[in-house]
Amino acid sequence: MSIRLLFVTDTHGRGKTPRCRKDDFLAALLAKIEEVGRLAKAHGVAAVLHGGDFFDAHHPAPSVAAALLQAWREAMGGIPTYVVPGNHDELGQNPELIDRTMLGLGAAVGIFRLLGPEPVVIEQGGTTVQLTGAPYHYEIDRRDPALDYAVTEVRADRAVHVAHGMLVREPIYPGAPYTPLEAIWDRTAADLTLAGHNHLGFPLTQRGGRLFYN
Repeated sequence: MSIRLLFVTDTHGRGKTPRCRKDDFLAALLAKIEEVGRLAKAHGVAAVLHGGDFFDAHHPAPSVAAALLQAWREAMGGIPTYVVPGNHDELGQNPELIDRTMLGLGAAVGIFRLLGPEPVVIEQGGTTVQLTGAPYHYEIDRRDPALDYAVTEVRADRAVHVAHGMLVREPIYPGAPYTPLEAIWDRTAADLTLAGHNHLGFPLTQRGGRLFYN
């Protein structure tokens, strides 16, 4: 049996419309959350995975945070969501302070669960999947990439790892820290590695039976 997951990332929830947008950004985001919920229900997913930067700042206006969190709860209709904290979600790029943020509040009230290195095992149709995450931190993409991107132990039928870091298939602009896929694709035991942070993304990439995607 297979298991179905839905991945979304870098929603950057905020109340003020960015200068490059001509629409009502908050209204568009609330509509997008509804769409994610409809897709999750229509495809019968076991969980929704969020790759980080759920919010655009660690402390958005309470009214904005409340609107987004309530919309997410209602749209998912009980389907569990697992979020990896991104740099915009965090206070001082420090995942250890996440409980002081609005993302931490959302986790505390049970709207979603935060993913970290400690595995979470979910099950659907007799298939188990291990979920792990690598939150953004100052040293990501600046140290041994295996510390953030490589899974070394699998306790389920399949393993999915979600990271909020600059994992790329090709080099990006000079001076920016990044991690090329080839630095980890032979070092991880994860069947699927999902990345956020880089808004350009990259196509689904396969190496030795393992999948990588942003």
